[in-house]
Amino acid sequence: MNKGKKRRIVIKIGSNLITENENILNDSVIENLCNQISEVQDNGNEIIIVSSGAVAAGRQYLSTFNKEIKINDSYLVHKQVLASIGQPMLMKAYENFFSKNNKGISQALISREDFENRSGYLNVRNTLNELLAIQIIPIINENDVVSTDELENKAYGDNDRLSAMVANAVDADILILLGTIDGLYTSDPNLDNSAEKINFVEKISDEHINYASGPSDNTGSGGMVSKIQAANISVNSGTDMFIASGLEKNVIKRIVSGESIGTKFLAKESLNESRKRWLMTGYSSSKGEIILDDGAINAIKTSSILPAGIIDLNGNFSRGDIVGIKNSQKKIIGWGITNYSSDEIGKIKGMNTKDIVKIVNKNFGSAIIHRNNLVITI
Repeated sequence: MNKGKKRRIVIKIGSNLITENENILNDSVIENLCNQISEVQDNGNEIIIVSSGAVAAGRQYLSTFNKEIKINDSYLVHKQVLASIGQPMLMKAYENFFSKNNKGISQALISREDFENRSGYLNVRNTLNELLAIQIIPIINENDVVSTDELENKAYGDNDRLSAMVANAVDADILILLGTIDGLYTSDPNLDNSAEKINFVEKISDEHINYASGPSDNTGSGGMVSKIQAANISVNSGTDMFIASGLEKNVIKRIVSGESIGTKFLAKESLNESRKRWLMTGYSSSKGEIILDDGAINAIKTSSILPAGIIDLNGNFSRGDIVGIKNSQKKIIGWGITNYSSDEIGKIKGMNTKDIVKIVNKNFGSAIIHRNNLVITI
């Protein structure tokens, strides 16, 4: 692989890829991935890994440590126990194979809450940037002992969305989601022989979202739906994203070299402003939603969101929270920082601006969301 432009690459490694039946780690696959990543780094690129597999590693460790111990995966706390036990075992496997390539690694356990406030977002960003500056490969997983959302299948989704948030935070050029399925298909290829792989997605449409209900993955907590959600975050953050099979020969090196593998989601124009990048965390961390009428939707590309254009809202949020912006068809079209709480907006929605002062306890201005605190994704 020839040296080219230095790029920042986030690689998400799914539990289905590096485990065998979610019971033991597959060392040969992990070693192969570590060798590829080491070579990609040697060519001047910066790499961050988001890895699943801690639960399987914990199960493997317990089976060798004490066969009398019984763990019931139907209990959330037992999954937390397995994740806690398995995380050092997973890191030990990575350290073993990366050290053979003279590569240093670090561990970072990150929860959704770490992205929900701007200070936490910047702390994650700054730490990862410093690690990359000294050529350390950060290996990230969700902090399952504290944050149970992923284990309950309702947060990032097998680290897919977490990897997109990490890519957002560090201004990554490429996000690669590696599993055992080699891309997005028109239907589930395991069930439908006529399913066709989609090689390139320039703009994510409702059709692509419908396709995502097909290919599934029972080993990890994600699946294709969470990968499309990750793609939405990624492309709107200015990062190209790939869905590919980690079992394909030299898949990482070939993607980085520009070869067409898996499904590529083309990034939109890069978001250079740090605040707007943070707003994109709304895909995972928004506290509610504001629904606008058609007139307000047409106006927000050049103006702030005013009470008159709001027809409804969902959720319980406070001033300063990130909220989703939806059109009258309830489709997300952007994210913003609200100047008013959900209780206050509920009282003033649909009203003329001049009437706000008669209703709210504190007047924070005429805009519910100022245009400088708004990012539109359509």
